Amino acid sequence: MLHLSRRRLFCLHLSDLIVAVVGFTADVAAPEKALAAPKLAIAAHEPDHHRPSVTLDHVRKRPEGYVADLGGDAHAELTFDPRLQALAEKVLHDHHAPYGAAVLLSVDDGRVLAMAGRSEAEPAKSSAELCTTPWAPAASVFKVVTAAALIEKGVKPGTEVCYHDGVHSVEASNLAAQPRLDRACNSLAYAIAKSQNAIVARLAHEHLDAATLGRMAHALGFGERLTADVPVTPSTIEIPEGDLAFARTAAGFWNTTLSPLHGAVLAATIGRGGVTPPVRVVDRIVRGTSVTVPPPGEARRVLPEKSARTVGAMMLGTTEFGTAKLGFHDGRGRRILPVSVAGKTGSLNRKEGPFLAYSWFVGYAPAAHPEVAVAVLLGNGSGKDARANKLARELLEGYFHHASGKKVMVAAR
Repeated sequence: MLHLSRRRLFCLHLSDLIVAVVGFTADVAAPEKALAAPKLAIAAHEPDHHRPSVTLDHVRKRPEGYVADLGGDAHAELTFDPRLQALAEKVLHDHHAPYGAAVLLSVDDGRVLAMAGRSEAEPAKSSAELCTTPWAPAASVFKVVTAAALIEKGVKPGTEVCYHDGVHSVEASNLAAQPRLDRACNSLAYAIAKSQNAIVARLAHEHLDAATLGRMAHALGFGERLTADVPVTPSTIEIPEGDLAFARTAAGFWNTTLSPLHGAVLAATIGRGGVTPPVRVVDRIVRGTSVTVPPPGEARRVLPEKSARTVGAMMLGTTEFGTAKLGFHDGRGRRILPVSVAGKTGSLNRKEGPFLAYSWFVGYAPAAHPEVAVAVLLGNGSGKDARANKLARELLEGYFHHASGKKVMVAAR
């Protein structure tokens, strides 16, 4: 009992720390009303017919940047940063995953700074297809959606659950207190940082239902058309009936898919305080001597600011002490980047067909004043163990090196 008490005391201190961070970041504005009914959330995702939709089948690199041919004498100048695009392509190439995709997105104005995809298993797959289609399960990235729904229902980051197992699965015994089995107690904030399935599943079982979780998922883009000027296949969601099936879905076990571009948008939405970024790949369109600057995309509030800041504060734990700590700290425990990063990892193995181990990281930086969102998705084959959070850190290193014009150094604590 003494060992358990010390552990619980540590967890309570950790929860207090995260709640303090939430209190500091969330008091920017008063909380808004709860999300509207599903029909209103879906209506908000109607496409903007005044914006151009450009396919990325014929992208060329020019000295001044990237362009997409539109036929005749017309082309679209793209928002891709040549240096960051080259880095994204190199990072994917160097890790030799059977499937991989990476996206960097400007949080402020929604410009896609880099979008690269590569497949050694299917070389014919285009870079754009691997970035804009949901070819993998959302896995534990979906915990961001569940966390947002829980916060909206009044669950606090420090809300504690005593549990057993839950590292690799969720079972029926995880949905209710089991005093003889539950040997650990931790908070919702800990569960998001550590991707602890039993805690998330139990809280979802106790506080949410399919309709509530579905509304939040749709509000955050699942099952919806992203507002973007390139074709994007919607990420999918199917919330099953039954307590255990529902709890497993809430924790990130199947029934949802996610595209890398949507992953970056999801992270940026949290970083923007619950407002979606106006995603754009087209900077301007040139037809002969005529130049057209497309109108800015639509930015929509889909989550109250205080709730978004609370979720973001929990995501900071992922890189500070959670599942991505090793990707963002050196062997002595020091941050590799000069800024803090809020993020969420996800991992899941494909159930059917050739073995494939999916690895996700979505996030934004700096955590306090977001500039850039990142999403990396890998489909690793047998014997490969590339981690998406490590590749994401390499991309963020490149971004902040480029932004400052200085070499990124390990920040001393």
